[in-house]
Amino acid sequence: MGYSLVVVKYLVASFPWSSDVGNDMANALGLTHVVLETKQFPDGESYIRYPIDVSTYDGLILIQRAYPEQNTRLIQVMLAVHAARDLGVKQVHVVLPYLPYSRQDRRFRDGEPVSLQTMLSLLSSLGVSSIITVDVHKPEAFRIANTQCINIEPFELYANRLKGVENVVLLSPDIGSLWRVRKVSEYLGVPFSYLEKFRDRVTGEVTMKPKELDVAGKEVFIIDDIIATGGTIIEATKILKSLGATRVHAIATHCLLLNMADSRMFETGVSSITCSNTIPTRYSEVNVNQLILNVVRGLIT
Repeated sequence: MGYSLVVVKYLVASFPWSSDVGNDMANALGLTHVVLETKQFPDGESYIRYPIDVSTYDGLILIQRAYPEQNTRLIQVMLAVHAARDLGVKQVHVVLPYLPYSRQDRRFRDGEPVSLQTMLSLLSSLGVSSIITVDVHKPEAFRIANTQCINIEPFELYANRLKGVENVVLLSPDIGSLWRVRKVSEYLGVPFSYLEKFRDRVTGEVTMKPKELDVAGKEVFIIDDIIATGGTIIEATKILKSLGATRVHAIATHCLLLNMADSRMFETGVSSITCSNTIPTRYSEVNVNQLILNVVRGLIT
């Protein structure tokens, strides 16, 4: 008795500001890539359209850089997923290199939503097969029933950039990101530590208490998932400079760099900023497209 191999026909679709990821993926996988049409109505509502007939495809890989304008861009994702599913696409894999709302991964104060679960619930309810992101804020909270949640770790790429640098100390700005620093350290075999950070949940004010760090005469690399205002790294840099660090560098996966955070970091004494291309900036020197491609290839082949 013979068996026939069922081949799922996939389409790669990206939003205009994510077309580089879409092109790389489609070229590597031998798939068709389309860029969705988008516009804003006069009242601010979002419009999207597939430029080809998606009903002829069984599967879809939808790619969206969801920052900046994350509220609008997340609605665009919802519209695109629903349209594809409504037109008969059976499997939809959503790639969000940066996942907005992921930092609110638990209820810090009474009455708050768990925003990460809100986003995951919405996507799951639309029938998404998998959600793929890079360096989510807290991986253990990135999960939901009936939808595969895949977190890509870029830490080997960071380690590769630091090979050959002497007198290196890796530092997490708080204990919450210590696991990231530990993983980079495992590739390099260099010392690592962290700063104790305390944040007032009402005012947002951050204070730090240094641990026992041997940073005198060292090149210190602060590694974190997000640089938003840069306040944490600025305060850490002041402490590290007072402890004798020769240079302080910042490495982060997602660089929002709000309110000229990069300028303020450099003014404080940060020597360099290195980011990934999950959010394109002038500091996006780490390209994670291949990591995303590897995951998607594993899902569809």
